[in-house]
Amino acid sequence: MRPLYASLLSLALAIPSIAVAGSTTSVDSVVGTVGYVETLKSTYVQETQVPQRVCRVENVPIYAQSGKQSDELGSMIVGGLIGSAVGNGLTSKDGAGTVGAVAGALIGRDIASKNNAANQQIVGYQEKNVCENITTIREDLIETVTGYRIEVMVDGRSITLDSNRSYRAGDQIYLNRKTTYSLR
Repeated sequence: MRPLYASLLSLALAIPSIAVAGSTTSVDSVVGTVGYVETLKSTYVQETQVPQRVCRVENVPIYAQSGKQSDELGSMIVGGLIGSAVGNGLTSKDGAGTVGAVAGALIGRDIASKNNAANQQIVGYQEKNVCENITTIREDLIETVTGYRIEVMVDGRSITLDSNRSYRAGDQIYLNRKTTYSLR
């Protein structure tokens, strides 16, 4: 039992030394030269409601009477008299004749108006300017800059980076170089 315990103990002591022998990283600044710049863009369609006033010329009919025109006032008087008689004949309550007269006068006028409308004929047309407000949808193509892709010459190599800032070809820029060394 003792040899097994000794083996496990020596193994446990060896593991931390293996984990410690890992890697090291250094960071330094280097200067690079911008070779070219590509503008990165995003495009979308924006819809906008646009109110408009649209006018057009319409032909509106002109009407004329084509027969005997009913007299609205006469029809109201006759309707009122009949309504009063019916109202008084149906009940002996006060005011029944008055209510019947008003109802009869309104009915008489309505009948005369309908008869007059039925007797009208189109005798011509008149041009009339008719306007209305409508809403249309305008679609605009919107293009926005989302960033820049730059090619940089550094350490004798060409690298490509994305940036939020615009550069020009030939600009000198500072880059962070991160180097990691580790055991195999």
